[in-house]
Amino acid sequence: MDSNECIRPPGTYYDIIAHPVDRKRAIEVAIVQDHRFAFFYWLKWRNKQADQPNPPALISLDWHQDLVPPCDLECEWLSALDADDYKAVGYFCWDKLHVLNDGHILAAAYLNLIGDIHVVQKQRDECPEDFVDVDGRKHLVCCYDSVEQLTEAVSGLKYDSAILDIDLDYFTESPDSCGGGDQLQLVGQDEIQACLDPTSPFMSWIFPRMTGITIATEPEFCGGLMNSNQLFNVVCGTLFDPPLLSHRPGWRHQLK
Repeated sequence: MDSNECIRPPGTYYDIIAHPVDRKRAIEVAIVQDHRFAFFYWLKWRNKQADQPNPPALISLDWHQDLVPPCDLECEWLSALDADDYKAVGYFCWDKLHVLNDGHILAAAYLNLIGDIHVVQKQRDECPEDFVDVDGRKHLVCCYDSVEQLTEAVSGLKYDSAILDIDLDYFTESPDSCGGGDQLQLVGQDEIQACLDPTSPFMSWIFPRMTGITIATEPEFCGGLMNSNQLFNVVCGTLFDPPLLSHRPGWRHQLK
């Protein structure tokens, strides 16, 4: 195996699992603490699918938008990034992507690592306009208030591939305009399981197109590490059995 393939940034993990529909191929599920490190895995997966004409759409569940566009200087840094040097890419995520973990999505779109962007958010900020990347390609940017609303919208769009991106703070409720805070409450287990139910219209749309999953644990916006771990256990238990990072992880439900 190429030594470059074994690199993973500190504080991140990934597991290899059979594709949920096409069992002849595999995908990766990446777990990151700081959401911006998802950029590393999106780049890695795009490199592996360089023969595909279009990058995967990004389907993101997040309390926050994470849709801050790169400034001129950040665009210069992105243009100079060696996408084949994974050590450099990992360091770039830590050193150059914004520490507020809100600029990685459009940074990835700038390099055409991801295609159109669909975000289910709880933050009430206005959704930004469609985004133009380094080569002038337009990326659709859409924000939704619910998974049901997103599912209805993407069902009419023709995407061959998609990445599912989950920030665990999506499964929290908070009156704080920035999320988190002292009054944060966790969403109930039943609601999380219903959201990610493999037989639901949402997951049924994603599974055939899935090229990877990123999960951001973001404990500071989940009310602490124990809350984050609790949410991760529910998410992981809903989708996987045996669980992620075990000897041989698998899907909880056998899909056709």
